[in-house]
Amino acid sequence: MRQILVLYVLFLFNFQFSFLEAQGFLKNEEIDSLKNLLISTKNDSTRIRLLLKISSSHSGEPVEALNACRMALEIAKSKELVWHEGLIQEHISLAYRDMGNYSKSIESSFKALKIYDELKLFEKTAGMRLQIGSHYLADKNYSKAITYISQALNTFQQRKDTANVVLAMINLGETYRLDGNSDSAGILFKECLELNQKLNNDYVEIVKGYARGNLGMVYATQNKEEEAIDLLKSAMEILGEMGDYYSTSVYQSELAQIYIRQGQKEQGEELLHEALQIAEREKLKEQIRDISKDLSLFYEQTGRFHDALELRKQYEVYHDSLVNIENVRKTEQLESQYWLDRKDANIRILEVENESKRRTVIVLSVGAFILLVLLSILYRLQILRKRAYKQVAEQKDLIEQREKEKALLLRELNHRVKNNLQMVSSMFSLQAAQFKGEPAADALVAARRRIDALMLIHQKLYREDVDTHIRLADYIKELVDNLVYGFGKEVDLHLDLSTAKLYIDLAIPLGIIINELLTNSLKYALGESKLRIDVALKEENDKLRLIIADNGPGIPEGFDFRKSRSLGMKLVHSLIRQLQGELTQTNDHGCRWELSMSSDKLQT
Repeated sequence: MRQILVLYVLFLFNFQFSFLEAQGFLKNEEIDSLKNLLISTKNDSTRIRLLLKISSSHSGEPVEALNACRMALEIAKSKELVWHEGLIQEHISLAYRDMGNYSKSIESSFKALKIYDELKLFEKTAGMRLQIGSHYLADKNYSKAITYISQALNTFQQRKDTANVVLAMINLGETYRLDGNSDSAGILFKECLELNQKLNNDYVEIVKGYARGNLGMVYATQNKEEEAIDLLKSAMEILGEMGDYYSTSVYQSELAQIYIRQGQKEQGEELLHEALQIAEREKLKEQIRDISKDLSLFYEQTGRFHDALELRKQYEVYHDSLVNIENVRKTEQLESQYWLDRKDANIRILEVENESKRRTVIVLSVGAFILLVLLSILYRLQILRKRAYKQVAEQKDLIEQREKEKALLLRELNHRVKNNLQMVSSMFSLQAAQFKGEPAADALVAARRRIDALMLIHQKLYREDVDTHIRLADYIKELVDNLVYGFGKEVDLHLDLSTAKLYIDLAIPLGIIINELLTNSLKYALGESKLRIDVALKEENDKLRLIIADNGPGIPEGFDFRKSRSLGMKLVHSLIRQLQGELTQTNDHGCRWELSMSSDKLQT
């Protein structure tokens, strides 16, 4: 789901930090100047103000920003400057948000809210509720986001603060839209546009652009396509002139989808290509990923499979790139938290040392000899502690690095295997389409399904974990669903699956066996009643039992799957030996297969 989040930044500058300089972040030399002023200034309020300015200047450096805020908070608490504590908690909230730690960010915002509420600062209270709602929205907790943004909106409306009413409305409308409540979102966007016409500030045009664009996206989901087209075109024109190419490409992509649904495929295709060119020119990875996927699906529907495959490859590349970016962001968050914890530890060490020095001054009166002995002991202990800490830290870093490298290599290996198998599967599908109606087509489709069973294993290893075990319940369910969907039959499917895990070297042959047996049921279990298939996986008496049954006519009498010439049955027989298992077949109101094998390789 495409998401436009823009007005929270405008809100911050318009409402929260009026004491900051309007020209933006400070330069490095100005930061040094502020630090010099901080040393020479004795007034507590001024010192807090300087520390908050230093915190604001450290964009992209949340650890440094938090350190400045903590120094300010220590001053405010020692002098009981309650209002300043609220301002400091706002800054702390934003620093944690930059770090990606939404729980800490929300916690700090609530502390500021409590302070402003006790001081009866209603405007600041409303601002903090909007900030909390924004944090919840960024964390995709839409229900709580709606609650707090609605509270802020009510306060702004009661105070007749139209400028902030408009900003709260568009944030609330966007939250409703992302939560799937298009009716409420549409109402808010329309009211926002009406109120925005009465304003005269720097944000009128940009609010108009986003409100029109988001309302157009709402109308698109409500089948009000003509109204949606007009609104999306208007939003593209406004935001395009402002240089907001990200939002422009989002709206243009949505407009293209409307044209395609209306049957204007050439116009829709042209708009998608233009949106893709904008995204590539501006290096908008999320939009390149989404539009590549849209174009790939469009080409599949129109039979242009080669073009669809090329764009699908581009989608996979950017999808994986964005996943890696998210992993890097999480790693940076952990790294920031690590350095923050280390700074806290250093502060505690300094506090201990200061206490030790104060005690040393008292000990001086006892005599110079005792003082020298104590200093010598403390110095020796300090050296030993630092050496031990350094050795432990080096060993820990080395182990962590090796573990990360091993996990990364294993994930990359599974990812590459999955991609290669997917490419082979796609080539089999394209080749089968060319031989449609000929015997070779069925063989190619059967081969593709076997490859898909292998690909599904490596896909789960890449997405879920770096472990070499497969969750059998999830794997079997997805494999069965894919097979049923591929045959296009209406099936009454019943699954009863254990939560056990199986090593990958056993999961691969087991997956191919399931693929072959289910394929036989889907192809040959034809009867007068609706096809029913039961798949059960159970752990009993140190055994793992797999049961696949259907309500078809069953296997003809005298048939021995061990002597069958069918490639599928030969494959099943060979894999049974590899698993050191036993396969039996009976006709019990249909065909019933039961595979029994040792559970030694299971991980529960």
